[in-house]
Amino acid sequence: MKRTNKTYAVRFAFGITLALLGSSSISAPADNYPNRPIKLVIPYAVGGGSDTVARIMSPHLKNILNQPIVMDNKGGVGSTIGTESVAKSEPDGYTLLINTDVIAIMPLLFKKLNFDPQKDFVPISFITSAPIVLAANPEFPVNSVKELIALAKKNPGQVSLATPGAGSPQDLASILFAHKAQIKFNSIPYKGNGPALVDILAGHVNIGMFTLSTVKEYAKTGKLKILAVIGSKRTPLASEIISLTEAGLPDVEVSSRYLILAPAKTPKDIILKLEKDFAKLAENKNYQSELLNLGFEAISTSSAETTEILNKENSKWTPILKNLDILIQ
Repeated sequence: MKRTNKTYAVRFAFGITLALLGSSSISAPADNYPNRPIKLVIPYAVGGGSDTVARIMSPHLKNILNQPIVMDNKGGVGSTIGTESVAKSEPDGYTLLINTDVIAIMPLLFKKLNFDPQKDFVPISFITSAPIVLAANPEFPVNSVKELIALAKKNPGQVSLATPGAGSPQDLASILFAHKAQIKFNSIPYKGNGPALVDILAGHVNIGMFTLSTVKEYAKTGKLKILAVIGSKRTPLASEIISLTEAGLPDVEVSSRYLILAPAKTPKDIILKLEKDFAKLAENKNYQSELLNLGFEAISTSSAETTEILNKENSKWTPILKNLDILIQ
């Protein structure tokens, strides 16, 4: 996937959730919802963070909703293919999307979108978050962030870096990292964490940005080495990993937060029911434990709170992305 050097920015913000809900043109009571399986679209390949979270979540959500959750992986083009499919689906509550908060800044990242994140979706709830780490193949001859930066400066564009997709939180982390360190990577976007991980384990790629959950077990067995967790502080999920700020590169704050969205015009009462159901899910101790074991933290937000967070993400990234010239084709 190519990036152009044309500066691209837009004024973008999710509308007020209640206003979106109130504009619903469909009237369908939630007392009979759901009465058939619900499809959850995962806009990344199998094996990535979104896929992992969805598979942990689905049996617990099934017990709450009393209906099966059918997972549908539609990876590609920085999650836009799967996301578009949900935007164009029937707004009846039976097709939902799991994505990251990057959806808030997609218009700042992609030259062309066949959907409008602001107009075509109603955010329901954030469900979990995970730290992002910088990992390297064990044979790659660097053992610290300082050594990596030094090597990249001596060999501009020669150090290969894998991310799970253009426009993903991991991709944004790599962009900020390179910008702050004043270096250039050979950045390779994949269709998910899974394919990116396969190539870094095989030594086809030098380094990569991943959610901690994706690489945690591989690091324990020496198949990967983790150089730092992205951010100013160490994560309590793996306190032995040095933070990027500690490693000498401050002001690179990116994490991966996952949320559930529905197509716009989904009936208000269905959205409110799902909001309560996801809040109930976050209180499930077994669910919390399963997430924690893989490097995720269970969270819950209301639809209005989710909208506010997305708006803040857009405000945070707009001035940064204006100056980085990273428009994706």
